[in-house]
Amino acid sequence: MTKFSLDPLGAHIVDCRQPTNIQPIIAGDPMRQVKWLSGGLLLLLGFWCLGRAVEMSLNRDPHVQEKRETVTAGILLGLPATAGGSWLLWAQHRQRRQQAAQRLRNIFFHLVQTRQGQVTPLQFAMAAQIDGDIAKAYLDDRSLEFDATFDVDEQGHMTYCFHLGDSQRQPLPAEMNDI
Repeated sequence: MTKFSLDPLGAHIVDCRQPTNIQPIIAGDPMRQVKWLSGGLLLLLGFWCLGRAVEMSLNRDPHVQEKRETVTAGILLGLPATAGGSWLLWAQHRQRRQQAAQRLRNIFFHLVQTRQGQVTPLQFAMAAQIDGDIAKAYLDDRSLEFDATFDVDEQGHMTYCFHLGDSQRQPLPAEMNDI
């Protein structure tokens, strides 16, 4: 099975074996930009403070005044700044991955519903704007999750058949569709 993951932006699923053309990380929502910038600056400040603390602790010059204070301040400022910046950047990364996964899931369910449960990898790849191998791997995973069957035509094209149950059932009320 093809391995796939979300790109750093979380906008698309990318094939891990292929190099990808990625747009700038801070593109998009202004709040997201602030969080990426804040996380990066905190990380930079934290590494600088910790580096200064290490530099001072390794300094063997006996004439250096306030060596202990500089090392202590570097550690006390550097560790929280590094931890905070790392946490902000990781949270942004995780949020982007979750958004991309939710986007694909919504596209998948929409296709299954509008095509009466029959979806081809090409249809999914076109709707989600992802590579065919990645679309096939995603559909393979969903077919295991939902016990789908496969139809293969005489040219060898595969159609995933997801069973929707009783087609005479009433659709969900509008407020249930938002859940």
